[in-house]
Amino acid sequence: MRVSRRWSRTPRAAAVVTMVAAGWLAAAALPAHAAGDAYAVTVLVVSEDPGGVDPGAARFDRILRKRLRYESLRLVSRQHRSVARDEIGTVPVPGAPTFRFRPIDSSDKGTLVSVEWGATRGDFRLRRGKPLILGGPATAGGELVVVLESR
Repeated sequence: MRVSRRWSRTPRAAAVVTMVAAGWLAAAALPAHAAGDAYAVTVLVVSEDPGGVDPGAARFDRILRKRLRYESLRLVSRQHRSVARDEIGTVPVPGAPTFRFRPIDSSDKGTLVSVEWGATRGDFRLRRGKPLILGGPATAGGELVVVLESR
């Protein structure tokens, strides 16, 4: 950026040019997803007890039936979080340790997410439209399942 001598001689104008340039540099330094990516965390309970499938869990029933045997599927909670890269998103899970996740890197292939939930720890590639499903501890009503999705 070139500033004419006339502008640079005026202290007030030079201060304005400096502030504009500093603001532009600060905005250019921020990553594109600094505000945070949107994630949905769903907590479910699968059980051998009869009871059917909650209407809110019907979408996950189609996915889980291929992998698990159960008689009922119940939606416990569904929460949305906006989490920026290298920040930690937390979701309380009733009767179990808090579910924590941290987006590490985003690319065309998806988001690399570090997950910690009780004994489950690891880095997983999370693709849009493909949920990450994690089985958890047993509870009085069955077994907990957490589903993490990128929005």
